[in-house]
Amino acid sequence: MKKNVRHNPHYEKLTDIPFEIPDSWEWVKLGNICTISSAKRVLKEDWKETGIPFYRAREIAQLANGEIVKDDLFITKELYESLKDLYGVPQTGDILMSAVGTIGKTYIVNKDDCFYYKDASVICLKKKHADISSKYLKMLFSSNYLQKQMFANSNGTTVDTITISVAQGYTIPFPPLAEQKRIVDKIDEIFKSLDEISLHLV
Repeated sequence: MKKNVRHNPHYEKLTDIPFEIPDSWEWVKLGNICTISSAKRVLKEDWKETGIPFYRAREIAQLANGEIVKDDLFITKELYESLKDLYGVPQTGDILMSAVGTIGKTYIVNKDDCFYYKDASVICLKKKHADISSKYLKMLFSSNYLQKQMFANSNGTTVDTITISVAQGYTIPFPPLAEQKRIVDKIDEIFKSLDEISLHLV
């Protein structure tokens, strides 16, 4: 018998459901499964030409697209270590999201990453529980369903913006962990097949 996340006390049951999902899934608010925060402010006078990379929304978007970031902003190692000790820095598996301008671009932090990020223009999602796949969440954020939520709830007037409070209220379809992994593997398989087809067409 499949474990039903409706019985999981970690999650708040939502009664206003956007569409039908399998019985073993649950509709949840993003804020119920992730701690959503931003960075401590780094003053412009602390930006340097060398040191620890300091990413804004544009750099997170580049990382999300698999591009190589040409770092033009840095902070000193001393400042980075101070921020790390006092407030924490991005950890393996965290999701960094561009929150100003090109919104909703997501990057999963790797174990070898060492960087800090700009407050407000980037937000950080930390998983609250072990039964959450970072890759599943990243794929959700590229879906039409989540993209519509992000742009419909953008607080920007001339520039699209995602605030922490708005992100906490996003509703997402949430399956058990094994199903999350199957979905990720299947989508990866499809994209790999499409890439192989594209190579043959060149």
